[in-house]
Parts: sequence; structure tokens; C-alpha cells
Amino acid sequence: MGPSSSCCLVLITMITVAMITANSYVHAQRGSGGGGKCIAAERAALLSFKAGITSDPAKLLKSWRGDDCCSWSGVREREERFLTRCSNETGHVVGLDLRDAFFLSNETFVWCFSGVAPNGMLGEISSSLLALKHLKHLDLSGNYLGGVGLPMPSFLGSFKSLTYLNLACMNFDGRLPPQLGNLSRLQHLNLATYQENTMRPGDVSWLRHLGLLRFLDMSGLNLTSNGDWVRLVTGLSYLKVLQLGGCGLSLPHEPTAHSNISSLEILDLSSNRVDTINPAYWFWDVRTIRELQLGRNQITGPSPAAIGNMTSLEVLTLGGNYISGVKSEMMKNFCNLRWLELWSNEINQDMAEFMEGLPRCTKSSLHILDLSATNITGGIPSWINHWRNLRSLQLSANKLEGLIPLEIGKMTNLSTLYLDNNQLNGSVSEEHFASLASLENIDLSYNSIHITINSDWVPPFSLYQALFARSKMGPHFPLWLKGQSNVYFLDISDAGITDNLPDWFWTVFSNVKYLNISCNQISGTLPATLEFMTSAMTLDLNSNRLTGLLPQLPQYLRTLDISNNSLSGPLPLIFGAPMLTQLVLSINKINGTIPSYICELKYLEVLDLSDNFLVGKLPRCSNGSEAKQELNMSPDSTQMQLSALILYNNDLSGKFPEFLQHCQELTLLHLAHNKFVGELPIWIAEKLPRLSYLQLRYNLFSGSIPVQLTKLENLRYLDLAYNRISGSIPPTLGGLKAMIQGNSTKYTNPLVWNYYRPRNPNDFNDGYYVKYHNSLLVVVKGQELYYTSTLIYMVGLDFSCNNLGGDIPEEITSLVGLKNLNFSHNHLTGNIPEKIGLLRYVESLDLSFNMISGEIPSSLSDMASLSYLNLSFNNLSGRIPSGNQLDTW
Repeated sequence: MGPSSSCCLVLITMITVAMITANSYVHAQRGSGGGGKCIAAERAALLSFKAGITSDPAKLLKSWRGDDCCSWSGVREREERFLTRCSNETGHVVGLDLRDAFFLSNETFVWCFSGVAPNGMLGEISSSLLALKHLKHLDLSGNYLGGVGLPMPSFLGSFKSLTYLNLACMNFDGRLPPQLGNLSRLQHLNLATYQENTMRPGDVSWLRHLGLLRFLDMSGLNLTSNGDWVRLVTGLSYLKVLQLGGCGLSLPHEPTAHSNISSLEILDLSSNRVDTINPAYWFWDVRTIRELQLGRNQITGPSPAAIGNMTSLEVLTLGGNYISGVKSEMMKNFCNLRWLELWSNEINQDMAEFMEGLPRCTKSSLHILDLSATNITGGIPSWINHWRNLRSLQLSANKLEGLIPLEIGKMTNLSTLYLDNNQLNGSVSEEHFASLASLENIDLSYNSIHITINSDWVPPFSLYQALFARSKMGPHFPLWLKGQSNVYFLDISDAGITDNLPDWFWTVFSNVKYLNISCNQISGTLPATLEFMTSAMTLDLNSNRLTGLLPQLPQYLRTLDISNNSLSGPLPLIFGAPMLTQLVLSINKINGTIPSYICELKYLEVLDLSDNFLVGKLPRCSNGSEAKQELNMSPDSTQMQLSALILYNNDLSGKFPEFLQHCQELTLLHLAHNKFVGELPIWIAEKLPRLSYLQLRYNLFSGSIPVQLTKLENLRYLDLAYNRISGSIPPTLGGLKAMIQGNSTKYTNPLVWNYYRPRNPNDFNDGYYVKYHNSLLVVVKGQELYYTSTLIYMVGLDFSCNNLGGDIPEEITSLVGLKNLNFSHNHLTGNIPEKIGLLRYVESLDLSFNMISGEIPSSLSDMASLSYLNLSFNNLSGRIPSGNQLDTW
């Protein structure tokens, strides 16, 4: 029903609610296992099906031997279940349940993940199953019995006795077979899939022939080509569950269909393209609806008053839309409400007023309340504990201020508390957590609070998420965390801790998936190995006082940042973590050479070893062929994933790295302040088409600027300063199209590290946050400036301090997006281009220390953004132009 990137917390919570809601109305037809004696022809059909299975990790079919197929069974989640069910009267096989145990056992709710499930069977569905003519129940969900070019078998439409069909979370390709419309007795149909699937459902008008359907789930299927889908599904009058999340659907702005549905209990239209909710829509009048999911759409406009008529509602999810004027008064009749999710809509109300507007009966019924990013203001009311059964309270990213009330500590059922990104202040003590024995997830990050908890305090809870970024916890390390060995997500970054890392730290948090202790002043030596952290995927230890060598890394680690510490010694020849995508070790004291193991990191996107003491040439690599490359090589392709290579301020040598010919994704190359030699390659534009920022200053490059360099259409900053480059400036500079266009929004900042931070997974960032893993040094206006978030706005050419000669080409004036132009300290001759004034966005122009002659062009006064100008030490004559910026100096 959703993408695999969704946070574990929301998955668990949604599962709980969905299972509770669903169990009340699902009555699948199931016989008891065993029953009659197996019929030989049907046993043969089942064995033929088994022969088509190429992999059975869960060993579901291990017991499929012997004469009596009615007794074949398997073990699932420690409970024995009969995979085949036979009629007690006739012995015919009436049920076949081969659901992958990885997915939920509840029939009404599955969560599909892209990629092969660990326990799912592989193979194909054999047509031999057609011999099971009395089959009523067929569940193959979660198994991968399709593949590229293998659509859902059309013969599935021949099981005329079927009342239950579950093919969810499988990997079929192509169109849905319209023969499914022949299953006229079907009451339960689940075709849900993951949103990255390759199925093309096409016309699903065959659904109208399934008049007995009570359950329909097609979540994840692209149904955009079915324009009149509303009329189609509202004709299924017996429906109790309709789940169409992530189907690309929209609703007509004017209602066009009258609904025949009178008993619908669950309606899920989440993650679609719905942009309006007309108060006359068919579902507002269905008073039996208990669960309405419209989250993650594009709904704008005022909240419809018609929603107040749905008095049976238990679950209402509107989060991820842009609805205005959401008021609690519209829910005055919602006495059964258990789950209310409004995140990212506009409440624009004091929190106390909003809570007072909820019906009194919700103080006992409400379990989930999510008001994140709704612009609620004021303080958290001290009587919030009156909602005594709340399990999840999510108030992230609002304008709440004042103290966190002590009464929160009395909410004994609370398992999730998100108060991050507000303006809360004051102290948080043990008393705030006094009775929170059920607490599992807490986020107090990005407030102005001071956590003052005694070092000997023993918490009553066991946390899964402990997130306290930018909450003052120091100066001492919070020792109460010692007992939290179940933590999977820990963030105590920028918490004012100036202490030694406790000796128990790595043992207690050995199970973490996400660990962030960055931006403190924590001291200590890293252990020799972190391989015992088998779950770790993100480790952010940057900006501390950590020492030692780079340890052996966890096997599944994806992102590692230990920059701005005091690591020393050489990099290990092998350091593990073959799935690394970001490796950031800048600003340390690492010496020696770059090991060839880097070559084996085939998923690596960002490599930052800048500001260390590395020496020598980059390692040479081979992908098994005679041709050799430098750095990492994918075993099945010569192409690499590298998008940013940052090696500046080391003592590296050798020629321009040849391995870069295999880095078509490369956006940023920063080799400044090293000892690289030789000429710039002529293949650079052909092999690096996405290159946007090229920093080569302070090296020993020689030769001329290759004409091919000017064909880099995405290049926005080119810095060749302080080298030994000679020849003339190519007149083909006009080919640098990214320096012509002033629009910077289409370009990606290569310094951005988009990483998952496990905060409120339903927030407007989808849980992904921006971090800048380095900064780019640019010499502008005669001074060194560091750019991070504003890098995309910097467009410039810096050829200063080389041996360039000849004229400044007139074509330079076509680069109207330039902001920084520096050709100083060369041997340039001729005149300043007459049309230099076309460069209206240039803020810094430096042509000093050349042999330029003639008059200063009058168009210079048209450079309205100019704030730094240096034309000294040339042979210029005549008057200095006046007007605009020039008059302010």
C-alpha cells in the first residue's frame, strides 16, 4: 500500500489500527485442514505447482509429500496452519494458502515492499491448478511468481468457485487479465502492490461483473486511464472495504455518480491526486464509513462541513494536504474517533482552543492525534492528560511555546511523543516521564529546552526512538541512556555535551540503525571495529573530539560522517561496509595513501577525504577486464555511482584521474590544493556530462584549456586558478550554457546530503532532511568565502594566477549568468570586451595584473550588481565610466 521508505513507526501503528478495524467484518470462507481424503488428480496438480517453484526459503512446501494432500501443512509464525484445505464432505481441495509469512496474517491489510521479500517463494504459477475446480480460497500474496515479461496468468479467471483471491505484493508484469471478471462469486479481491511496480492495469471495467465483492484492494496500481472509476466502484453495492491508495486517481470537481454503496466501512484514497473534496461527493452520505483515509493528496480549499455528518468515523486521516480552516468543532459528533491525523493542513488556532473543541467523549476514545505542521500556536495545555487513552501525540513543526507541562508525565498509555521543531523552552526533568512506562518514541529536538535529569535516574520505559537534537543535555553525557539498549534511532546532536564517551556506549547502542552524536565536543577513542553493529545504516559522528583509526565498519552501513574530528593514521586496507553511499572523513589527521578498497564500494555516491594528510596517487582499479580504472567499479558495468568527489587540501599527486571517465553522474569535483600534474583531458565533456562544479585551484596542471571543456553544458563554476595553464582563453566559452541561464532552481546542490532522520514520518519532508557534508571555497571580491546552501546561486569563472595570454574573447559577454569573473595575474592583452556591461549579475570582476590596454568600456556602468572591481596593473587609458554602481564607490 505504500513505498518501502516509510518509517517503521507508522507501519506498526497503521497495522495495529487496520487490524483492529478489519477484524470486525472479515469472514473468509475457511474449512478445517485435513477434512476428507485427498483426490489423486488434485494431489497431482498441487505437486505440479510445487515443481514450478524454484525457491522456497520459508519451506512452506516441505511437507508436500505423501498421499493425503489434505494434511499438508506448514509452520507460520510459530502457529501451524494448513496450507491446503479440503471439504469434509467431498475431499476436494477448497483452499490454498501460501501467503509469505513476511506479510501480515490479517486478510484486510498488507504493506508491499519493493524488492524480493526474504521468505517469499520464487517461480511461476502452474496452470495445473486448474484441476482444483472446487477451489474457493486462493492466497499467493507476497511471493514472486512473476517477473519481467510474466503477467498475471489469465487462467486465474477460470476458478469459477473462488470467493477469496489474494495476489497482493507479487511481481507480475504487464496488464491485469480481464478474465478476472469471470469470477462472479468473488467476495474478496486483493491485488495491492508496491508503487514501483511495472504492472499496467489498463481497463478494469471487468470489475462491474464482480457484484458480490465485499473487499477490494488495488492499492499501488496505476488506474489513471480509468477515467470513470467512481461510477465503476460505486456500482459494487456490497462493498465494505475499498482500498485504492497510490493509484494516481483524482476526483471530478463536480460529482457525476450516485452511489449504490450503503454498507462501506473502510475507504482508502490516500496518496492519490485528489485536489478537491466537494461536499456533495458520494462518500459523505455513507454513514457506515468508520475509516476514511484521504491523506497525502493535493486537496486545497476549506474543510468541508459535510465531514461532520460521518458520525460513525473511527479513523480520519487528512494529513499531507493543504486544507484550510480545519476546526475541531466540525468533529463534535465523532464520539467513536480513535485516530485523527491532520498534519500539514492549516488549523491556525491556539492548541487549547482546538482541544476544547473536540467532543468530550474523545477523552476516552482517542488513541492517535497528529497535528504536526498545522500552525497551531500557544502552549500545550496542562490538562492534555484528560485524553487519558492517547497512545500517540504528534505536535511537530508548529509554533508552540512555553513549558512542557508536567501533566504529560501522567499519560500512562503514551507510546509516542513528538514535540520537535517548536519554540518550547524551560527544563525537562524526570517528573515529565514519571508514569510513561509505555513510552517508546520521543522527539524533543529543535526546541530551547534543557533536559535536567539526574545521572542515577532509572527510566520506567524502554525507548525505540530517542531524538533530542539541539536540546541541551550537557555538559555531561546523559547517563540515564545507559539502560536504553533497545534504541534503534538515537539523535543527541548539538546537545552541548563536552564529556568523554562512556565505555558502555558502543555496547548499549549496538543495535542502532541511526546514530547521531554530531556537533558536540565528545572525546574518546573509536573502537577497532564496529562490525558488531549489525543493524547500523547511518552513523553521524562529525564535529567532535574523537581519536583513533577508522574502525572496521558495520556490514550494512550506508552513510558515515566522522568529519571534523582527530582521526589519525592511515586508512585500513579493508574497512568493510560494502554498501556505503556516503563516506565523509574530511578535516581529520588521516595520513598515508587512499587504499584500493575504495574501488570495491560500488554504491558510493559521495567520497569526501578533504583536509587530511593523504599522499600519493589515487589507487588503480580493475573490473576484471584488461582496461584499468581508478577507484570503484561496478562489477556488472564500467559506470560508477559517484556524484561528488572531494579531495582538496591533501598532498595527492598524479595526473587528472582517468577513472572519472566512468563517472557520468559526477556533479562536483574538488581537487584543489594538491599536487596533480599534466594536461586537462579532452574527454571531460563527453564523459562527465553532469559536471556542475570543477575546482582545480592550487595544483600543477599545465597545457592549454581544452576546447572540449567549454562543452560542459551543466558547468556553473570553473576554478583553474594557481596552476601552470598557458595558451589563450577559448572563444568557445559561450558553450557553457549553465552560465548563460540565470535560473538556479533547476540545478541540484552537490553539497546536499539527503538522509533519513527518523522523526515524525508523516511530516512535510517525508522524514528526509538536508545536511551539507562540506562547503565549497570560492574566492570572490578578493576574499575567500565558503558556500553551502547558497552554492547553487554561485556562477563563476576563475582563471587567475596562470600563464594565459591573448585577448579576452568577446564571447565571454554571452555568459550573462556570471556572478564572479577573475582573470587576474595572467598575461592577457588586447581590450576589455566592449559589451562587458551585458554581465549585469557580476558582483566581482578582477582583471588586474595583466597587459590589457585601451579604454575602459562605457558599458561597465551597466553592471548593476557590481560591488568589487579591480582593473589595476594594466595599460588602460581614458576616463573611468560613471553611473549606477560606479557612482557609489
